[in-house]
Amino acid sequence: KVERVGDIVIGQDSLSIVVGTLLLCTLLYLFFSKTRLGIAMQAASQNQLAAYCMGIPVSRIFSLIWGISAAASAVAGILLAPSTVLDVNMGFLGFKAFAAAVIGGFGSIPGALVGGIVIGIVEQLAGYYLPAGFQEVTANIVLLLVLFVRPQGLFAETQRKKV
Repeated sequence: KVERVGDIVIGQDSLSIVVGTLLLCTLLYLFFSKTRLGIAMQAASQNQLAAYCMGIPVSRIFSLIWGISAAASAVAGILLAPSTVLDVNMGFLGFKAFAAAVIGGFGSIPGALVGGIVIGIVEQLAGYYLPAGFQEVTANIVLLLVLFVRPQGLFAETQRKKV
């Protein structure tokens, strides 16, 4: 079944993937920016010694981070499963996700979303307008262009240290 949104026609399975992804990203963003545990996780990832001195149990925080990563990966797999066939080259999807994270800026969940959208749009346009084979490398080309123009990513917050 398909849904119409103006001139755009999108399948219900694709629409559920988009909605699920937005929900997961919103949940993660709110967790990391609004809860004490999320802020403690950010502190532990930025400076372990300072976090430990402030009373944050760094080893427990890292264990929780691994657990959250596994849960987010499981949800991503559940969202991806209906639209993707199991393939030996499926691991290369991680390269595109890495490129999206770098383009958006590490540490910025909204930036990673924008980076993923940019990668997806550029790949589809490359598949339509360029010769065969270019669609697979466009994520890397866009990544290199962004790194030349803005090495910290599009939405990264630059932080300066006073010494």
